[in-house]
Amino acid sequence: MAKRTTAADRRAKLLVCIIKKGDEIALTEACNECCVSLHFSGLGYGTAKSHYMSYLGLDEIEKRVVYSLIPNYCENRVLRAINKRLKLYLMGNGIAFTVPLSGISNIISNAVLSTPYRDDITVESHKSNKEKETRKMHELIIAVVNPKFTDAVLDCSRTAGATGATILHTRSVNNKQIEQQLGTSFKQETDTVVFLTTHEYKAKIMEAIRECAGLKTDGGAILFSLPVDSLIGIGRFEEDEDSAE
Repeated sequence: MAKRTTAADRRAKLLVCIIKKGDEIALTEACNECCVSLHFSGLGYGTAKSHYMSYLGLDEIEKRVVYSLIPNYCENRVLRAINKRLKLYLMGNGIAFTVPLSGISNIISNAVLSTPYRDDITVESHKSNKEKETRKMHELIIAVVNPKFTDAVLDCSRTAGATGATILHTRSVNNKQIEQQLGTSFKQETDTVVFLTTHEYKAKIMEAIRECAGLKTDGGAILFSLPVDSLIGIGRFEEDEDSAE
């Protein structure tokens, strides 16, 4: 018998979508049709040399990075709606993935969780073993690096097993205290390179970046990773989408 979820099992989750620049309205509409959700959008750019464009899926150069807060019990429904609306199963259309949250404002959480819960909505405790195996397999690696070393980071990460990246223009802001502790200074203008990868390659990619552009080198890369729960855009949900229809 399937385990019933309680109110304590229901929580907000972060949805991250990296999509074509003209698709953010369609994306947010798909989410809003499934649940009460909150969205913020920013720009991502392909700053690497031209021969990386197809490898990174950055044929348009500019991408939209959309952050959304959704209820965890609507996660599958939202991902399927996005996959269908934006056709993320086609190469180059984008990716979407969810990340667990460790904290959130009660006001925002209550608003997001005002989406009615339905017994037919699957949540983590209801999932089959096969579906669970496809989850928790991915991590998001984030490298903040000197822009002069962005191409080197892409080269070494690809050699280590990375299959794609998104690049955001960022900058160091008011970091004198930590620079004193570290004994190094950060470039004011930086690139933030984001990789979605599997557990199998995470350590290899991070070590490769450390070797070619680590914190104590001229690349000055700051590295960290985040767990990813579910994703679409790399062939994970296509089989489920077909069966659902």
